[in-house]
Amino acid sequence: MKKTTGNDLMRIKGNPDAGSGARPPLTGIDEELYQEDLYTDYSVEKPVIGPDEGAYTDFSEADEYFAGLEKKKGFSKKQLFMLIGIVVLAIVAVVCGILLFLSFNDDESIKNDVLIETGTPITIDLFFDNAPANAVFLTDISGIDITQPAVYQLKIGYGKNSEAEVILRIEDHTGPTGEVVPVTVYLNWKMPEAKECVTNLFDLSGIAKIAYQEGAPKFTAGGSYQVPVAVTDVYGNTTIFQVPFTIIDDHTPPVIKGVHDLVLDGNPDQLDFYAGITVTDDYDKSPILKFDDSAVDYTKAGTYDLIYKAIDKAGNIGTAKAKITIKMPTEEITNTTSTSSDNGTYHVGDGDPYALAQKVLSTIRKDSDVETARAIFNWVHDTFWFRLLSGTPDYEDAAYRGFTMHNGDCYVYYACCKMLLDAAGIPNMKVDRYPARNGNIHFWLLVQLNGEWYHCDATEGYSDHPGIWFMCTDEEINDQYHQFDGSLYPARAGGSKEYKATATPSPTPTPTPSGVPSQSVTPTPTPGPSGDVSPTPTGTPEGTVTPTPEVTDTVTPTPPEDTPTPTPVEDTPTPTPEDTPPAPPETTPPLVPENTQPPEENIPAT
Repeated sequence: MKKTTGNDLMRIKGNPDAGSGARPPLTGIDEELYQEDLYTDYSVEKPVIGPDEGAYTDFSEADEYFAGLEKKKGFSKKQLFMLIGIVVLAIVAVVCGILLFLSFNDDESIKNDVLIETGTPITIDLFFDNAPANAVFLTDISGIDITQPAVYQLKIGYGKNSEAEVILRIEDHTGPTGEVVPVTVYLNWKMPEAKECVTNLFDLSGIAKIAYQEGAPKFTAGGSYQVPVAVTDVYGNTTIFQVPFTIIDDHTPPVIKGVHDLVLDGNPDQLDFYAGITVTDDYDKSPILKFDDSAVDYTKAGTYDLIYKAIDKAGNIGTAKAKITIKMPTEEITNTTSTSSDNGTYHVGDGDPYALAQKVLSTIRKDSDVETARAIFNWVHDTFWFRLLSGTPDYEDAAYRGFTMHNGDCYVYYACCKMLLDAAGIPNMKVDRYPARNGNIHFWLLVQLNGEWYHCDATEGYSDHPGIWFMCTDEEINDQYHQFDGSLYPARAGGSKEYKATATPSPTPTPTPSGVPSQSVTPTPTPGPSGDVSPTPTGTPEGTVTPTPEVTDTVTPTPPEDTPTPTPVEDTPTPTPEDTPPAPPETTPPLVPENTQPPEENIPAT
């Protein structure tokens, strides 16, 4: 290799002070130096152009380094066990953290105080925002009555051996449910009780009160109205039902057609007083037709006035007159009306009242005891006229008088009803008013229907309490005319046994239409509790009306309190009130006539 001279070295160093023949300073790797292989001459100072030449010329240390690395590619057993331990510890820490987090999360999701509505099933998820799959009740909840408000302390379990104390509150905040009963009444009728305006009521806690929200409605004109009825449960929750009321303002009396003169030759019960007569009315489909024969003496020959009266449900009365001629037989006939004049006593002849009762029953008997009993009381109520009698009441005489003369006092009404009930095999017993009112007594019947005893009274009502009393409880017949000693009689329907000694306030009278004859009538439905009556009566059949008798022991009625007038709603067709027939009863024992002991002498019956 060519050796470098001193001049060459100076050129390589690039000394600026070199002679004129000097080369330019070296700014890079001089290509000629490589070509001339000047770097092999170690006397020449090499330019610094990269790594130390030793790195290129002496590889022994590098070989040793890489050989060491080659040996260190795997881990030692000690290092491997240390690494595995670190990984296991990390995994355990993560799992514990997760479990701890979930545990805290469960605690935070528990509801310690839960409120549910009565009737709501008790489930474990009620006590969590998100119930764990293994959450259970540790307290036995099978004995909890979810229909009754109460507070319970329970224990629940969840997670892995976790427990919690919780409170369960059962409360009732739901009002009763039910349906309204549309009501149709005449303007001059008394309003029904509020409880008759709703049906199918239900509440878990029970119904505590049913009342008109604004008081009993008071109407001044016909039309359609909405009347609010409030139904409240035991815990004070109230539901308001808007009951539709249809008010009929009727002032037109029924029209009687076909009235004709009659001739009687024999007993009055042999004559059909209604043959060929018809009655029509603009609202009432079946107005009642009655005849007034109080001026007729069936024991004396002659011609008398017979007055027919037709009464619709609004109390309007249409009248028509006829003549009845009484012919007396030329020879005495057994079991006919006595030849003695009617002097207002119970005895008017010696005929057979039981035979007459069977004859009447054969024309009015129905398919059930309830329907038959109702027909009996309707027939007596609609056929008889009230008349005060004197003398000692006798059961058979009173019944015979009723069946033949169709008039009498309350004892006659009672005797005829009883004899007909006996003939029908329907159990019954007499009830005496106690104490006597103004020295007067009164009689009616307890009748066993559908397995229970009910008050039944066919006597024509009083001016301040009209109506026919049929299948009434103590509460429904509770007025000054029907006081009695309850301890003397079997328990009545509704469980009543108590002695009733205090008269209740007089009910509001039904207004009497103008133009009513002296012996006026006032049609009303069957009275409800405390003298109220229903506009759609279940006790009075369609068309039944109640004449107002002249009695001596009536009292001054209490006027009704002023109540808000309901707001009329859109006009709707005006229907005619209909009555609901009672449910059929079971069969009853056969006829067993009762030997009734007469009341004390010289005490007038009402």
